[in-house]
Amino acid sequence: MIHKMKGYKMNKQSLQIILLFLLYSLVYFCLSTVIYYISILEGYKGLSLPFFGGADDGVFYYDQALNVLYNLPYILSSVHSLVLGYLLKFFQTESVFLLRMFNYLGSLLLMIISLFLLNKEMYQNKSFQTSAVILILVFCFYPSLLLINTLSIFRDIWIYFYFITCTYFFANLFIFKSKWPFIINFCLLLSMMFLLGSYRKYALLSFMIASFIFLVLSIIDKKNIKFRKFILFTLTSFTIFYLCLKSYKFPYINLSFQDVLAYRQSGLDIYSGGSQMWISLDQPNIVLFYLNYFYSMASNFIGPFPWQITGFTTLILMVTEGFLFLMISIFLFRRRKLFSEFDKYLLMQSLIWFMLISISNDNFGTGSRLRIVGWLPLLILFAKYYGEKLFQKKNMIS
Repeated sequence: MIHKMKGYKMNKQSLQIILLFLLYSLVYFCLSTVIYYISILEGYKGLSLPFFGGADDGVFYYDQALNVLYNLPYILSSVHSLVLGYLLKFFQTESVFLLRMFNYLGSLLLMIISLFLLNKEMYQNKSFQTSAVILILVFCFYPSLLLINTLSIFRDIWIYFYFITCTYFFANLFIFKSKWPFIINFCLLLSMMFLLGSYRKYALLSFMIASFIFLVLSIIDKKNIKFRKFILFTLTSFTIFYLCLKSYKFPYINLSFQDVLAYRQSGLDIYSGGSQMWISLDQPNIVLFYLNYFYSMASNFIGPFPWQITGFTTLILMVTEGFLFLMISIFLFRRRKLFSEFDKYLLMQSLIWFMLISISNDNFGTGSRLRIVGWLPLLILFAKYYGEKLFQKKNMIS
């Protein structure tokens, strides 16, 4: 009888996850479809909504995809245009809705691989069901994630998916004992890294840097990574690079640190939009650089702050995301001593990402889009620990 009750409970919890996943799927599908039809009525071909302002990258991707469809010369800023073009070619159509559904598939895959990643460490943990529910709800109502994946046919959803998938296969290889043979995990990791780099080069660079640091510290600390060592190692390496290799061009992205700083500064010189951070990193010495750099990191991480509010957009960002992310950050910081090696790896991926985007990005609108990559690992961590907290609290009451 007890076994039957336990089985019933497990089935009920699994059903809850399935129903919430269907809710997630429905929310993303309905919002994307509604935006598509409103956009058509407004004469925007179903690509976006006219009242959101700013240029729509989806228009560019669609134009290039049409060029691929009709075998015309096209601009390949990323592989996204080529993928969309061959999708249209395969189905012999110009349908924007088909491309929207392709991105919708990416949203579903992102949710699935994130749940797999959560389950990777919480395998046989009784609180996994609760943590999975929290993760689905957070993904379902994360404003920027929801809008970026439904407003148009942006490439971002595939960057998020490949980034998390790379993290998953890296964990299979170097952190957990996977049921799959090493060669399969290795080939899948290389494939995902290739696709990630094809969509956004510096996303791959960020993943590789964080993974490299993790492996080095794993060897040094013998599988017991100290977070202070990570911070010290990263800051020391970054300082040496800043002082000695500022003009060195990375072969893969063909940019130097100085090039990125110049790009950021040029945006400050010519841009007058209301969502700028106005944080200059082009400083005469490294002390001033670090002061502004950490301010830029904090702004990209949980900004805008109240004193950075310049309009309705930044106010909405602060209210819907800034406060929530601050609370999640405090929650995770208080549990830092409980972090496993895998938790630390997720944290490294997040911090390295924010370190990189904080060098180049000075815009809150762009930042809300870019920081999703860095927040995905943190949201998985949050779901794990908050799920455990709720599970323990529920058991104490019962």
